[in-house]
Amino acid sequence: MPHRSAYVCLDCRVSFKRTVDRAAQRGYRCPRCRRALILAGDAFEAPPRRDRDAWRVLSVLLHAGLDFRQACCGCGPGYRPRSLREVRERLAYARRTGVPAARALATP
Repeated sequence: MPHRSAYVCLDCRVSFKRTVDRAAQRGYRCPRCRRALILAGDAFEAPPRRDRDAWRVLSVLLHAGLDFRQACCGCGPGYRPRSLREVRERLAYARRTGVPAARALATP
């Protein structure tokens, strides 16, 4: 049975479940805008489409290289900031200390 994972289109603010296999390596496209979908992970839950701030947070996380894959023990992807204020605080911490942005964003 192929593994299914969430792919998102940040421009359209939609997510889709797709199989993750070799055919997917060439990339899935959004059926609305035809842009490439971004792999978000199997533990991803999309925010409401009207919640622009949550989608902005999601954009920062995905572009920083973080995703929402299940850990090997099934306990989820770990901490992820949920508000723009948390994202700003963690990015300021990363700039101040030299810690990589992905690590700062994943730290509670």
